[in-house]
Amino acid sequence: MKKRLSILFLLTFITSVIAFAQLSGTKQEDVIDQDNVFLDGVVSDYYTGEKLSYVSIQAVADGKVVASGTSDGKGEYKMVLEFDKEYKITFSRAGLIGKTIIVTTFGVPDDKKHKVPDMGAEITLFKPNDCIKSEMLNAPVGKAIYFVDRNEMDWDMNYSMDKLAALNKMLDDCSKQVEKQEKDYAAAMKLADQAFAKRDWENAKIGYQKALTIFADKPEPKDRLKLIETELTKKAEAEKQRAEEKARAEAEAKAKAEKEAAAKKEEQERLAKEKAEATALAKAEAEKAELAKAEAAAKKAEEERLAKEKKEAEAKLAQEAAAKAQLEKDEAIKKKEEEKLIAQKEAEKQKALAEKTKLEKEAASNKKEEVEAKKDEVIATNNAKKEEKEKLIAQKEAEKRAAEETKAKEEKEAAAKKEEQERIAKEQAANLAKKAEDERAENKVVLLEEKEEVEQQIATQVEEEKKAPIKGSSTIKIKRTNKGRHLYEKPNKTGKGDGPRPRKHMVL
Repeated sequence: MKKRLSILFLLTFITSVIAFAQLSGTKQEDVIDQDNVFLDGVVSDYYTGEKLSYVSIQAVADGKVVASGTSDGKGEYKMVLEFDKEYKITFSRAGLIGKTIIVTTFGVPDDKKHKVPDMGAEITLFKPNDCIKSEMLNAPVGKAIYFVDRNEMDWDMNYSMDKLAALNKMLDDCSKQVEKQEKDYAAAMKLADQAFAKRDWENAKIGYQKALTIFADKPEPKDRLKLIETELTKKAEAEKQRAEEKARAEAEAKAKAEKEAAAKKEEQERLAKEKAEATALAKAEAEKAELAKAEAAAKKAEEERLAKEKKEAEAKLAQEAAAKAQLEKDEAIKKKEEEKLIAQKEAEKQKALAEKTKLEKEAASNKKEEVEAKKDEVIATNNAKKEEKEKLIAQKEAEKRAAEETKAKEEKEAAAKKEEQERIAKEQAANLAKKAEDERAENKVVLLEEKEEVEQQIATQVEEEKKAPIKGSSTIKIKRTNKGRHLYEKPNKTGKGDGPRPRKHMVL
């Protein structure tokens, strides 16, 4: 896995013909005699290398979907790229982070189109993860353009290198983080399994819960936790049953003890009652004699008490009448004083109210003047700010117009320069085409000999491949009728050239 992480961007030539799932749109076998570029490839899992089938693939050119479909059971796909177009090709599948590549086929001279090699691109996808920043893949991960000096479609490293290096570092860091998480997960599972084996359910539960905080989608700790919950439920039910049985036995013993105590208490109460009744009867006889004696004494004492109370009541009435007269006199004096004090306070209140009214009028007048002054100050400040803002806006507008004029001038100059470069390139291409045509006419015999030599080399290579065939070759036909797996394809049938068409392969 480490080796795979270190190779994010690998360019290599494949040594065999690979067959792929044809996307909708133009079919390769239908345009074999035309100038075009075939793009074939495989979609795989970045970490495991497993080939991914049913990956949705969509190619857009000129704002329209020109090809779409899915990778086949081997993760393979194929499509046709026409010249003078820009293709935005998207690869996506549910549960995985998608990728996009751009292939631009502009700039290929007409007389060289039939010699441009085909291309291959292996696309790697991976599942989202907390440490993976999927926004890094919002932009295309690779861009292929035409290189005049090599006459081939190749990947623009100026566009891709920094982006791929950053993505590679992120995936390396993520891999290290995942490795650490896997170690932590394994350690937590080991301790939890040890506790589980000892039927130490509480510590086992803590360990499995810790493992789930590391990898929440792992089934093993979830299954163990379900088993622990089952065991804890059984244990709780057994403990509950034992507690109920213990409580039932204790209740029965308590009821028996309470019954015996109640019987004993009842007997004691009966004996005590009989004794108390006998004692009470004797006591009642004695009390009856004492009562008669006490009644006579009480009658005499009551007569003396009533006489004494009558005398005391008469004295008290006289004393209360004198006190009442003095109280009425004191209350009259006090009331007169209170009325005088109330009148004095009312006069002071009216005086204070008049003074307060006067002060409030003066304060209101002062406050109104202060508000008017402050209002004038705010208006003046706002006008100054408005003038400053309008001045800044006018300045920015002037700067913006100057920048736009400069940009328009630069764009015009760049367009003129580009137009001149394209004109020179077209003239050079026309001159080269004319020169090549003249050379072909002069050296027709030599070209025929070279053609025979190339065909002989291809035939020899085919025979060698047949002697040691590679297992698992596809039965899908691409640009040829035989099933051999090698680098070169048969020349196109337009009559414009005789050279082989090597296939470029790329891993993104």
